[in-house]
Amino acid sequence: MFNHGRDDLDAKALRRLLSEEQLAALLELVARGSALLFDSVAGQGCWQAEFDDEQRRLICQRIAVRMVGELFKPGSSTDPRSSTLH
Repeated sequence: MFNHGRDDLDAKALRRLLSEEQLAALLELVARGSALLFDSVAGQGCWQAEFDDEQRRLICQRIAVRMVGELFKPGSSTDPRSSTLH
């Protein structure tokens, strides 16, 4: 019935919430942060060595969707619980 995957839906959701410039800046920051985090855990250069461009793009897109989802989540922002990564 559907001709798209979860990642397509995520990209569409981001484009509805952010301008193209905001989206590009967010994805660039997420990519840099992901590379630093992965390399600090797995070793220098592992982010580039372990994943190809498409895999890195999907990982960063999923992180960005989760971050934006948390920012736009309805409800109280005074919740003392921290966000949980899945």
